[in-house]
Amino acid sequence: MSRKRITLLITALVIGAAATAGALLCEKKSDAMVLRPTYDCTDEQILTFPYFDLVAASGENRNLPCDVESYSIGDGYIHLILPDDVPETCVAVYIRDIDGNYLARRVYDFTNPVMIGEWEVVLDHATLPVMYFESEDPDVYTAMNERDEQDIICDGNMHIRVGEKESKDNGWYREYLSRSDDRSAKTTASLQGRGNSSWHTANKKKSYTLRLSKSQNLLGMGEHKSWNLIGNAFDLSLIRNITFNGIAKKAGVLYQPEMRNINLFVDGKYEGVYTLTTKVKQGKRRVPLKKGDYFYKMDPPHQDQPVLYESKTWTEDGGDYPVADIVYPEVATGDELEASQKILQRFIDAVESPKETPDLEDIADLESIARYYWVEEMSMNYDAWSRSLYMYYKHNDGKMYLGPVWDMDLTLGAYFEKQNVPFDDPEGWKIRCGGWFKTLFEDERFKKAVSDVYFNGGVREALLGGVYDLREYKRALGDDGDVNYLLFGNANVRDMNLDFGYDYEEYTDGMIDFYKRRAEWIDNEMRAEEATSP
Repeated sequence: MSRKRITLLITALVIGAAATAGALLCEKKSDAMVLRPTYDCTDEQILTFPYFDLVAASGENRNLPCDVESYSIGDGYIHLILPDDVPETCVAVYIRDIDGNYLARRVYDFTNPVMIGEWEVVLDHATLPVMYFESEDPDVYTAMNERDEQDIICDGNMHIRVGEKESKDNGWYREYLSRSDDRSAKTTASLQGRGNSSWHTANKKKSYTLRLSKSQNLLGMGEHKSWNLIGNAFDLSLIRNITFNGIAKKAGVLYQPEMRNINLFVDGKYEGVYTLTTKVKQGKRRVPLKKGDYFYKMDPPHQDQPVLYESKTWTEDGGDYPVADIVYPEVATGDELEASQKILQRFIDAVESPKETPDLEDIADLESIARYYWVEEMSMNYDAWSRSLYMYYKHNDGKMYLGPVWDMDLTLGAYFEKQNVPFDDPEGWKIRCGGWFKTLFEDERFKKAVSDVYFNGGVREALLGGVYDLREYKRALGDDGDVNYLLFGNANVRDMNLDFGYDYEEYTDGMIDFYKRRAEWIDNEMRAEEATSP
């Protein structure tokens, strides 16, 4: 990859110190065919300014739904990222000073080199679908990201553009608009902060809840109003969450959410690669539950409907008194909260003392837990037995099921130890050495379920095939992975997972090799166990 391609789209272009007030050198003029008055500066005059950037103008470029700002890292290039159906032979841009004044308008043909003095302007087409969010008030978006609490809602409108090839290959529409059914409304979408450690730790690439005024089937993921936009602040590869979500599906974990990687722009500024996902909740195309069923999220940082339970393994982890949040029913009665607490406690007692529970298989669906376990073990998920853990109870059979798998960014090499288990080595059992799984592995019934699903239930194929899946998701990112890494690789959290390299290619290839070595170690161990079993 050339140096030019390695340095895509990185930060606002700063040529020197801030421009001083009254520095405009040109006479402002307007033209009937030009939507924005400019000072009609020459390139020579523009180069005297200590700062300038470019704006590709909506309304003056076909298929561009909103203004898009340029980026650079001060390497001699100015970069624009645009949808692939914006004609590169005729791109209308405005050149601005630091105060946002339009110095000049240009129409560039990017099939030939485009220069402003010694600065080369480079057009890069987005590989992934592009989501544009235009806020009603940009100051609200800024305030939302600067606030610890997640109580600010930024209203606006959303527009997704999909490349022609990706649209044909996947059967998606070329565009999705939150205003498609109600153009009279001023705003038809909103962003709100979400997440716990990622929200408070990441100085960029925060995650959001995206809400639409009406349900839409975005990128073939089903009709929903509420979506997640995951920034992957702890994952410089950008593909841990989406890959392990797919592996979980192949391994037989039910009701996994849908995920697609996209580029996100907010108010014309590039925010990087995000993972757009459906919510983990009860409902159609989600977890199908009905009256008498319960859906739990274990140890969330905030609870709407908390239920406490007693746990021996939790206190070994040094946590506070354990609590679960009742996700379904969404509004539980007092009787339902009491019933859900008793059911949960019965399950906890069974998995923490399985040898003393003759009816373990009547309380817990061991196959479900075994399939869930394998995704956690393969990924070396640091949160495996304590956080971001979902489970649901089905009244019709009286059993608890684990899943869906969620929040897989702290995987494949966390720097930390947990219950004296190192998470930075691809060899060695991790998840079965702590929490509920440690006690479950003392029970032959569970051990048999783990072996059965591995060799006879498709889990082995799913885990070994994960190397291919990781490579495919990396390939699908195209140059967008380089862009995100260079813009956010040093701005976000680098000290949670192992650092596999200092550019996107090296980092991601190192992580994939780590996965490969782990999958091979697990397979060798399991085949050795099978060979010696009676």
